[in-house]
Amino acid sequence: MRPTMLVHLLTIALQVEMPTLVLRNGRVFDPVALELRAPADLWIGGERVIGERPLGAALPSDAAHVEVRDVGGATLLPGLFDLHVHVAVAGTGMDAFVALEREEHLRSQLACGITHVVDLHDDATAVFAARERSLREPDLARLHAAGSAFTAPGGHGTQFGIEENVVTTPAEVDARFAKLLELRPDVIKLILEHGEWGPVPKLPTLDGELAGAIARRAHEARLPLFAHVWTLDEARTAVERGADVLAHGVFVGAIDEPLVAALKERNVAYVPTLAVVVGSRRAASERTPYARELARSVLHPDVYASVASGHGSGWSSRADFGGGEAQWFANLKKLADAGVTIGAGTDAGNPLTPHGPALLEELALYVEAGLSPARALRAATLDAAKILRVERDFGALEPGRVADVVVLRGDPLRSIDELWNVVDVFKAGRRVDREALARRIAERAAPKAKRSVGKDVPARLDDFDDGDLTSACGTSWLGAEDSALGGKSNVTISVQDGVLRAEGELRAGFPYGPFAGAALRFDADERRVLDATNFDGLRLRVRGTERSWSFTLNRAAVKDFNVFATELELGPEWREVEIPFKTLQQVGFGEPVPWAPDDFTGLELDARAPWGSNEVGSFWFELDWIEFARRR
Repeated sequence: MRPTMLVHLLTIALQVEMPTLVLRNGRVFDPVALELRAPADLWIGGERVIGERPLGAALPSDAAHVEVRDVGGATLLPGLFDLHVHVAVAGTGMDAFVALEREEHLRSQLACGITHVVDLHDDATAVFAARERSLREPDLARLHAAGSAFTAPGGHGTQFGIEENVVTTPAEVDARFAKLLELRPDVIKLILEHGEWGPVPKLPTLDGELAGAIARRAHEARLPLFAHVWTLDEARTAVERGADVLAHGVFVGAIDEPLVAALKERNVAYVPTLAVVVGSRRAASERTPYARELARSVLHPDVYASVASGHGSGWSSRADFGGGEAQWFANLKKLADAGVTIGAGTDAGNPLTPHGPALLEELALYVEAGLSPARALRAATLDAAKILRVERDFGALEPGRVADVVVLRGDPLRSIDELWNVVDVFKAGRRVDREALARRIAERAAPKAKRSVGKDVPARLDDFDDGDLTSACGTSWLGAEDSALGGKSNVTISVQDGVLRAEGELRAGFPYGPFAGAALRFDADERRVLDATNFDGLRLRVRGTERSWSFTLNRAAVKDFNVFATELELGPEWREVEIPFKTLQQVGFGEPVPWAPDDFTGLELDARAPWGSNEVGSFWFELDWIEFARRR
């Protein structure tokens, strides 16, 4: 070995043994022995665990700038995993939709001690971009993503407008895989749900040949294959065709010995997602598990209000199917007792299944089903890391692994409820600023400050004469498009010759009607609203493509899709358009909200294909100015 190489290796070894952080007097959870170790000091060097040292062990004499945090006998867990989420949606009730950025949910997850989440169906462009941010930014849980799931035309998953991996032939499977692999997916998902249970109608599904072709390509790429199943026969098909993970529990049917044997023989893991069914049912009742301080401190106020109220609405709370809780619990217990690998996943993002707190409920449900708290924790740590094939770096607090640490007050092996008592979270040896998130959420929950139109904010919101996109509110105009909700439309906006110009294309793919246009938020931090009590509408000078247009005035009181909007008629010639407040009608799926002109949060002008129409294609519009109109 060359001398320079030897010096390099010795330098690395010394750096590894030199702590930068010591968590003093903690009890480390051992997911192999399923126990808490005796109190000790956990030494961390940079991003990695050095190892445990005797309580109060002296630091190296040359250890400068070592941070020592006495955790007072607290439990130290490895970072937790949620193996089934959907970061495009928030997990509110069906009557309280809240649109949030994907990063919002990753912050909520991390603040609960969840350092890894796996998204199993989303728009590929958006979710893989979010994944890259999650790897760089210290306040986000690491996101692993499948992109779009493989499914049949009209099958489950297509109702969300995401059809990137709809396949009908093995050749299409090969073509879709080639394109998907360019994006470096972390896992692959296929959907085998055929429906015909409870509220779900019969659905098209992938046949055995296609499922096998997808499995073959996933295995060639050395990626875990998650299979979306719901019934006993779907689970059998998934195992037979080469799935590595069942991405839901068996909710319709009692698991039998042949399936147990097949899961064990082929080393197929089981991720039961009890939170999306049992947890959401309880969240729709007085038994809601989410009315807790931790949930309040990590969830957007509107999300917390929905899941903690005890009367939210969810699809599973309205339907009876399978054998109910007793059967679902028995299925999990049978597999766990047989030694089948259990991984923790929630289906967070679905109704009444909030990101972060849902995993804590999921593990409590495993204990209710008969697993020990330690066994439940292994499902969310080491076994989850093995399922995701990242156990070399994650899943346990052993020397050399990445220092993802959750500090808990109390002993979760005595009571799984102690998972709600999170004191600190460390991601790769760096303390997560959970207090900053709690402050941000508290500010959002505070009553909105009001700015008076005509006094605090000019009545003319913009005339674009300054040549940029900044409005009189101090905020900038943004492109608005259905791709944020899984659609495929696009738009670009700019200021040209003193007017705002938007150009784009409506594309089929968003099931509730493709749209794209321009939007203006009245306050970037959503802390203030506009009070236009002394006005009775808006005026604008505009022109554009002759097609269907919609104008939306957003209000703080509207928490779901039930927005106030009206249709506009545009043409190639300039025209002044008046929009009296009285012409705005609520459209959407949520609860009606009484009209008031004093809580406006933003506006949007969109080209739109009405629901059920085929009005897609290119569009443009130009906006010369827009202002609130005084009463006459």
